[in-house]
Amino acid sequence: AEQMKMKGIPEVHVVELAPQVMAPLDQEMAQYLHEELRRSGIKLHLSDGVSAFQEPVAGHGPIASASDVVLKSGATLQADLVVLSMGIRPCTKMAKDIGLELAPTGHVKVNECMRTSDEHIYAAGDAVEVRNTALGGDHVWAVALGGPANRQGRVCADQIAKTPSPSVYKGTIGASVVKIFDLTAASVGVNERTLKQKGLPYKAVYNHAMQHASYYPNALPIHLKVLFDPTSGVIYGGQAVGKDGVEKRIDVLSVAMQGGMKANELADLELCYAPPYGSARDPINQVGMIAGNIMLGLMDSVTPLELAEMEKAGTPVTLLDVREKGEVESGAFALYANSQVFCPLGELRERLPTLVSEGKLVSGTQVVVACKSGQRAHVGARMLRLSGFPDAKILTGSFLTATVCAAIGQGN
Repeated sequence: AEQMKMKGIPEVHVVELAPQVMAPLDQEMAQYLHEELRRSGIKLHLSDGVSAFQEPVAGHGPIASASDVVLKSGATLQADLVVLSMGIRPCTKMAKDIGLELAPTGHVKVNECMRTSDEHIYAAGDAVEVRNTALGGDHVWAVALGGPANRQGRVCADQIAKTPSPSVYKGTIGASVVKIFDLTAASVGVNERTLKQKGLPYKAVYNHAMQHASYYPNALPIHLKVLFDPTSGVIYGGQAVGKDGVEKRIDVLSVAMQGGMKANELADLELCYAPPYGSARDPINQVGMIAGNIMLGLMDSVTPLELAEMEKAGTPVTLLDVREKGEVESGAFALYANSQVFCPLGELRERLPTLVSEGKLVSGTQVVVACKSGQRAHVGARMLRLSGFPDAKILTGSFLTATVCAAIGQGN
């Protein structure tokens, strides 16, 4: 779609059966891409599919088209060119015919030597099932990426040639990156949907730090999401979207995951720093600090989507907004609109006794503290935890993440 638009095609539509583009990303992270696509003139049709291609019907538009594309929603799009890009399936009929063991998905099963169930046959590339190193253990998956396929080919060659200490394939972690107009989106490991499907314990944290020092010209945010086990610290995956420095952070996270680092240990990584290239506390360091606070029990968090589910279930929550007055006037939280308390962080310590005496904050109830991105919320929640609210939590990602979460399902 991007290339067609760049070539000057005036009207480009993307019809996507899923509720989002870029399946490796979680839905709220994909909202940044939806916004960029629409800003760039792409017309999105999400949660919709093609039901038929028909001969053009007179009167559907001012210009004759090659085909009428009928969508499941009932809409009809006129098209001169239709590109079918509906995913891939392994072409493993030959492997099946000769009796090789296949996975339920149809991919060829191999061991760490890339050897199939026939000891004389090796397989590599998009059609094989490999170990999922993001989850470890016996978890497997099939990932169609060029880097893993290349390394698998080298393992096959080493094994077939019987080189001294031949290499083995330890698995795929799923590091990938894509350009969408002026944005870059990258991810590694598994997403939140996968963790929910597998029933694994996890925490999701967000960070919206700049790609380099904020005082240096052209500082731009990196919207970063990291998933980890709050008990063991195992990092399950990460996703990032932004205009600059995105793939660098995901590459760092990928190396950390492959090296077995825990989420809190990201805070200790020594990364290149100079104002044009980064900050003294890199976004990856900051995520490690957030994870460390949660793992130590200094803080707990909820995501905007989790808070929305709590509101839907009728769970009593007070949302304490510690942003400045001007910030609140420029955009309010849509969540728990009837149980919000506003108090700028700089006034919270002094006003806290009054907020309690007036019944706006009640000890023993659930209080979630929010700000623009999460940093001030952490300070505010620590104040509450030391003042009779031991279960106070932060809204991770706060207003910036809550805004994109609210956009889910809108503007199709």
